[in-house]
Amino acid sequence: MRNYSDSARAEEFYERGVELEDNGELEAALEHYEKAIGEDSAFGDAYVEMAYIQLRLGDERRAVENLRRAIRVAGHPLAYYNLGWIYEGRDRPERAEMLYRKALTVSPEMADAHLGLGAILLNRGRVDEALAHVDRAAQLDADQRYVGYLRESAVPRYKEFSRQLAAWGGIGNLGTKEQVYLDFGAMLLGSAGDDGVRIPDEERRVFDQREQVAVTCGRFLAAAGSFRWQYTAVASVDPESEPLAGLLAERLELPYWRPDEVSGPGRVLLVAAALNDTREYFAALDSLEESGCTIFSFMLGLAPASARNLDYRSLPQIVGLLTSARPYWLSRELGAEEDPVERLIADCRESDVEEPNRDEQLAWYGRTHSHLNFPLWGLGKVQR
Repeated sequence: MRNYSDSARAEEFYERGVELEDNGELEAALEHYEKAIGEDSAFGDAYVEMAYIQLRLGDERRAVENLRRAIRVAGHPLAYYNLGWIYEGRDRPERAEMLYRKALTVSPEMADAHLGLGAILLNRGRVDEALAHVDRAAQLDADQRYVGYLRESAVPRYKEFSRQLAAWGGIGNLGTKEQVYLDFGAMLLGSAGDDGVRIPDEERRVFDQREQVAVTCGRFLAAAGSFRWQYTAVASVDPESEPLAGLLAERLELPYWRPDEVSGPGRVLLVAAALNDTREYFAALDSLEESGCTIFSFMLGLAPASARNLDYRSLPQIVGLLTSARPYWLSRELGAEEDPVERLIADCRESDVEEPNRDEQLAWYGRTHSHLNFPLWGLGKVQR
């Protein structure tokens, strides 16, 4: 929704700023938006564009200031929405909800505000109200893939938990396994020291012993066999993850592909040993997708801070632990002639254990909670 200025000079500066921004000349664009505001201090669009660039440049404080100015002088719906998006990222859902509702009061057909509000309402267990906003977004110009994700995966998961949420007093009282299931639609496998069903929410848990890696990988392999997941190859997010990818390739009897050396389209198991920085993860995703591959991600350790940078298109299907720690083989000195993949394979063989409750672990997803962000049973429909 354009908020035109009555000043022709302000409009001229604004339009030139848009051209510069489209060309990637962000600092020059900022200067022109500032000149536009100098000509017309009530020019809401210019404040919103300035804030957008400042967010891209990492200057959230100034972006918030400009969004508040756009609200104050023009009641700008995009300013309400973008400020809500910022507060949602700050884990302030109550503030974000209020701002999304303000955006919709001014602009009832803003699809992204409907989606943002729907996601917040889901997190609060208000599933029916959330679905109404998702359905309205679907009628507008919303990202249909995201709408599909919410309808087909997220909403059914939250419906499963709606009664439990009410009984437990809200989303904040869920266990870690349940929270990962709701937020990502992903399996949280856990490790040695838990039973795979009741998983502690301690970020300090680490993979500093080979038994822990062996247990988590064993749980993944059991799920892959039980649910008949099929892959063409295994790839790693970064060089540090290559030993883990090599281990799983050996156990699954699959070839190992480097993301930059993909030999063709297929269904690739993309492995990360410790995802603390999403940049390499996204680079690997892009490389594989450009080659026509579909991707199934397994992250042994996922840093909570990194989890906040993922979106529905890049969510992992399997997570070992929510932790920022590095697995043991990344901090251990290897002999000059020692192959890290062979060493990890040997370590896991020596530490492999049979867990007596493996069926219970698999049943938690296969029969109890089946609306994950991937088809559980091979490539068919999700089973209830």
